[in-house]
Amino acid sequence: MTPTSLDVRVGCSSWTSPAWKGRFYPTGLPDAQRLSVYARRFDCVEVDATYYAMLPAEVIASWGRRTPEGFRFTLKCPRDLLDPKMPPKAEDVAEFFRRAALLGPKLAGVLLQFPPWFKPPASGSGGNWAFLQSTVRSLPEGVPVAVELRDAGWFRSERHEELRRLLGERGVPLAWSYLTYVEVPPDLTGDWVYMRFIGDHDTVPEEKHGTIVIDRGGPMRLWAGRLTEAAPKVRRAYAFFNNHFAGYAPASAEEFRAILTTA
Repeated sequence: MTPTSLDVRVGCSSWTSPAWKGRFYPTGLPDAQRLSVYARRFDCVEVDATYYAMLPAEVIASWGRRTPEGFRFTLKCPRDLLDPKMPPKAEDVAEFFRRAALLGPKLAGVLLQFPPWFKPPASGSGGNWAFLQSTVRSLPEGVPVAVELRDAGWFRSERHEELRRLLGERGVPLAWSYLTYVEVPPDLTGDWVYMRFIGDHDTVPEEKHGTIVIDRGGPMRLWAGRLTEAAPKVRRAYAFFNNHFAGYAPASAEEFRAILTTA
């Protein structure tokens, strides 16, 4: 059983899936009311929309007003700020974190989600490795940040050790992401854990969303066990589920919560 001293929150990667209508959300529910309904079932959410654009400050602030006091958000950093081919301006990064901070104590953290094409250089310290170093070392103080990497090259031999040291310098967790095409190690480089159950877009395509179409109990039990082992070393953990993981994120999240009670 996961120790009660560890604050574990489980939710979904967004609350806006069209596949949830008539299932998770009552038929006819106005879109503007979905977040409030979601927050009655789960106490946290990962915001996917911020990955695609720098959302207006008022939009972000409004989420805080529409959720209970104890609710928590994690925001994905805009992808435009994570592209080494077009390094972001420092003021743009600062502006995103300024807007994120409008959530106040409801902001649990920010995720830096690097794409699969973001690979480490074959050797040396340039290219994407240099960009990752610069990004992590220039993170603003005061906002917890996690890093997700989707290429296996980051987790091999010397590069893996360098990565662990870099993230450990700032206490930045490596996201524990379940991806069918790369095995992410359960590294502990911070005092909290960020878990993502993603799967892939081919096994569970969008047209199948809205119901569980594949049994992912095995991966959930595996990662629940790893979280239990990590519990003495971390204070809190977040786990988020995508529809592509098994077909229906709310059901997967509830299954994981049940698994945690017996892990």
